[in-house]
Amino acid sequence: MTQHMGELAAKAVKGDGRVATEIDRQEIDRQEIDKLDAQIIELIQRRHRVSFRIQERRQAEGGPRTVLSRETVVMDRYRQALGPEGTVLVTNILRLCRGPAPDAAPIAAHYGEPTT
Repeated sequence: MTQHMGELAAKAVKGDGRVATEIDRQEIDRQEIDKLDAQIIELIQRRHRVSFRIQERRQAEGGPRTVLSRETVVMDRYRQALGPEGTVLVTNILRLCRGPAPDAAPIAAHYGEPTT
């Protein structure tokens, strides 16, 4: 998809027939990042809801809310895929996904927000 967006940026033509400038291509890339961020947020919210269902079920059966051996497996997966920063990322995701899942806010609102 990234390559496709890059090709679109390279071929983008303004209404007056001029080839898109570097600024135009940068805006296209920022829009792609905004869409990716919205998808990431949506996936994390979905993960949180699934995680909460698992926690509820486990506790209803008399077990603990979290299982550290399972979290270790998840942390290893992120570390192997993303390196040391993956561990930092997954630690925050796991922390976020503990406890009740919030109602998902409409994600479409995030598409128009500028990137920082």
